[in-house]
Amino acid sequence: MSVCAEIGVTPILTASLAVFAYTQDPDMEVHDIDLSCSETDFPRLQRMMEEHDIDCAITNWHVLQTRRGDLKIEFDASEHWMKGIPDHYEIARIAGVQFHVVTEDGLRELYLRGFVDTAGRTDETNQIKHRDIRQKLIALRAPRLS
Repeated sequence: MSVCAEIGVTPILTASLAVFAYTQDPDMEVHDIDLSCSETDFPRLQRMMEEHDIDCAITNWHVLQTRRGDLKIEFDASEHWMKGIPDHYEIARIAGVQFHVVTEDGLRELYLRGFVDTAGRTDETNQIKHRDIRQKLIALRAPRLS
């Protein structure tokens, strides 16, 4: 987050860590951090991350992936992944770090999109992902689960 602040990028926290911020479920496992920002910020973020010895790569699916040791942070392109999600946010402090967090309704919508996208796929990876998304939607008390 300090690297983002250095270059004036304020990403929005999404996915599992955002679910944790809302549910405070101590049993929830969070394996990475997902943030959303403009794809136009990716080149500057990549340069700054690399200056701080953080490995990164811009993918062809509108994500900047960064890694340092076991920590993985993905910056999702807001223009692509957050399309139609209101740009309002909440503030949360997690482990002493302040984050702008997608609203709970926006987070539900993001997970509902993923739930629909992974439904009916037969490969094991997508089935596991579908189950994980379902659990997060249940934790967020999302309607429309089938």
